[in-house]
Amino acid sequence: MGFPDWNSAYENTYFVFRIPEDAQWSATELPDRTWAVWNDIGEPPYSIHLFSTWQEAISFLRNIFEKEKYLEDYWDPEGFEPGEDEFLKPPVKHKKDD
Repeated sequence: MGFPDWNSAYENTYFVFRIPEDAQWSATELPDRTWAVWNDIGEPPYSIHLFSTWQEAISFLRNIFEKEKYLEDYWDPEGFEPGEDEFLKPPVKHKKDD
């Protein structure tokens, strides 16, 4: 994805929603400021979808979420304060879950 190491990729990756039983969709801000979204189903390498903006990426993920009819409790994008609208702006690193 263009990062020098895994730690750099991890620092720019945000959990978005859980997939039952033990998988998830995540979004990674790439070094060129675009976004990659991916899930960890199966074995690496995972397939990714690339988007020019955060709004495109989060909308794509929400569409998948709604299509699959997951429980609303599974939707919990990190990088936002509680109640903040994740569709208005990208996530913030210092607001990531630890």
